[in-house]
Amino acid sequence: MDPTLVALAFVVLLPIGWLASEFCDKRAVRIALGVLAIAMCYFVAFVVGSLERLSSNAYFGDASRKLVETTVAELEAGHADAVLAHLRELKSGYSPTYENRAEYKELVDRYAASFPSTEPTQ
Repeated sequence: MDPTLVALAFVVLLPIGWLASEFCDKRAVRIALGVLAIAMCYFVAFVVGSLERLSSNAYFGDASRKLVETTVAELEAGHADAVLAHLRELKSGYSPTYENRAEYKELVDRYAASFPSTEPTQ
């Protein structure tokens, strides 16, 4: 059986079981299901947060790799003045924020596209 389906079943059925147990006379069952349902909420929040962190790491890591590769290639090609000008443009367009990703990847893509001699990297 797929572990994702098992986890999804726990996420859905545990709170339903807790609600149903409120009409039951057994106090221990109500408490156990309540604690398990609340613990499941914390577990789901932890997993979602971890996945978001991985997504951000991939987003910024890929864009930073492209930025460094483009800069090194252009500096080796002898375009130091153009690199400096485009880096200043990138700096002026980048305003980090905790609310979003500040279009970092898009800014780096524009920076890399501004050099026609650089091969696009995958």
